[in-house]
Parts: sequence; structure tokens; C-alpha cells
Amino acid sequence: MSNIKQTIMAAAVAVACVTTAQADGLSDSLPLGKSLAAGHELPLPLGISANVFFLEQDLVAQSIAVDIPPLPLPTGPLQLPPGLPAKSDKLESRATSTTAKLDAWLLPFLNVYAVAGYVDGETSASGFSVGGLPPELASLLPSSFSIAYNGPVYGGGITLAAGYNQFFASLDANYTESDLDIGDSSIEAIVISPRVGITGDLGGLSGSLYVGAMYQDVDEHQNGTVKFPVMGMSVPVGYDVISEAEEKWNYLIGANLKASESWNYGIEVGFSGRTHVMATLNYRF
Repeated sequence: MSNIKQTIMAAAVAVACVTTAQADGLSDSLPLGKSLAAGHELPLPLGISANVFFLEQDLVAQSIAVDIPPLPLPTGPLQLPPGLPAKSDKLESRATSTTAKLDAWLLPFLNVYAVAGYVDGETSASGFSVGGLPPELASLLPSSFSIAYNGPVYGGGITLAAGYNQFFASLDANYTESDLDIGDSSIEAIVISPRVGITGDLGGLSGSLYVGAMYQDVDEHQNGTVKFPVMGMSVPVGYDVISEAEEKWNYLIGANLKASESWNYGIEVGFSGRTHVMATLNYRF
């Protein structure tokens, strides 16, 4: 993953370093190799986008450990060892990320971009249990809990695209990293999305329809403190959870509307194994 991360982040930095003063010159000179387009109409080379992405999926816990403070039992305080192993029958994640994207067509078939924004989400565990505890003690702990989080998200990616007549195909790959507000928690994701579609006009509107799939390699590491209700008290319990996406692939369908040469709107829905909805507003120049 580190080699892919370095490659994609290098492309993102190259785009992000473009200054406003250089933008007009780049817009005139990009993309390089215009002759490769073989007469096809090309989009304006530079773009700024606002994106909202909602994701809901199941996770698989690679490891769960908890630190339970001394419990005030009727027989006296009970001190438990730190790092007790735990398990959860089901982990669910829901997150919404709002990002800005800066992109450039370096070649007629190659787009590079950088993204930055904010993520707000929640991870829920059900069927939760701590190993090694006697039944009378285990019954005092809740069987479910939720962890809310937020923080900045940043990254970059590349898109390869090709077309023939009104048909097109693209392959997008990106890396993003989120620094969460709980402990030193983080989320790293590599996403690869092949798409195929058709462009055309309908009722005076110009746009495209496409179908595809999305692959996600997501690594989540969350640690912090959550309050457990124990015997009528709110007990701070430390946790350390490492998880990954249960389903790597899902299908998607989407549409783009070209309102003018500069303004584009997009909507995409993912389904089967993982649910996502993405809305995009893009300005090109």
C-alpha cells in the first residue's frame, strides 16, 4: 500500500502546487498532446469541485481490546488486566465526507487531482462481548455501543479515460487519509473505480449515464474512551479497534449533467454489499 500511496500523493502534490497566477497559462497549454484526442471534444483542462459522499458499510474487526477501570462490586473493587480481548458480532460504519477537489487534465487521457475536506461518521458495534470474564461480570457490560468521530480528510488520485463515438470508459484510483478526533485514530482508504457509459442529449440537456464498480481497501484504527453504563454508573472504558471493510466491491450507477461549458453536476449511487451516494458540483476553466 505504501508504494501506491506515495505515487498517488505525489500526483496530488503536483496539482495542488499550481498557483492562481499560473492557472490561466495552464488552461491554455493543457492538456499536453492534444493531437492524441483524434478530433474528440475535450473538457476544459482545469477543474474545481465540491463533493459530498455518504457511505454505509459493514466492517470486519481484526482486533478489539478494551481497558476496563476498577469496577465497584458489592464484594469490593475489582481490578481487571488492561488490553482485554473483545469481539463484536457486527460492526457497522456510516460516514459523510465533504471535500473540495482540484484537478487537471495533463494528457487527453490522464487527469490528476488533489482532495481535502472533512469527514463525520459513526461506528456501531453490536453483539459485543469481552473474553475471559465470568458470566456474572460479563452480564454487567453492554452488548452494543457506538463511537462518533470527525476530522480532516485529504488525499489525491488519478483518472484514465478513453472514448469512442458517444461511448466512454474510465478508471479512477485514489488514496485518502483521515485524522480523527478520538485518540490517535485514523482511516486510510485506497479506492479504485472502473466506469463505462454513454454521452448524449435529451430534451435539450447534455450529459452522460454510466455504470461501474468500486473497490475499497479501507483500514480503520480507532482508539479512545467510551462510556459504558454499568450498575447505574457511567464507566469510562478504553478501546482499541482495528477493522477493515467486509465487502471490497460494490456496483454503482451515475449520471452527469453538463449545464454549460464550465458547469457540471453529478450524482452517483452505489449498492450491493455497500451503499454510497455521491453528489458533485464541478466548475471547469
